[in-house]
Amino acid sequence: MAGKSSKNTAGTLALDADLRIGAAPALRDTLLAALTAGKPVDIDGSAVNQIDTAGLQVLAAFSRDARAAGLAVRWSGASDSLHRGVAVLGLSELIELPARAGVN
Repeated sequence: MAGKSSKNTAGTLALDADLRIGAAPALRDTLLAALTAGKPVDIDGSAVNQIDTAGLQVLAAFSRDARAAGLAVRWSGASDSLHRGVAVLGLSELIELPARAGVN
């Protein structure tokens, strides 16, 4: 995000590899800007290697707020680390990551 938490390439918001607490403020700022734009948001979480509760809380709040604003959030990829974190905290329904490849 802004500087360190993700990159916006070709309309896709690419999340950084490290989304632990130190990256949470930049992640929040980037996602708030996406909400303010009022357009559907495409997120690529395939590079996420490390994520903690702070990073997951930011993603959960963004998902909730996007839904409330009627904005579509599409995931073009999600790493195993991201899937595990979302599952451990019980955020699967809120964050709605894409299914893992090869998993029914």
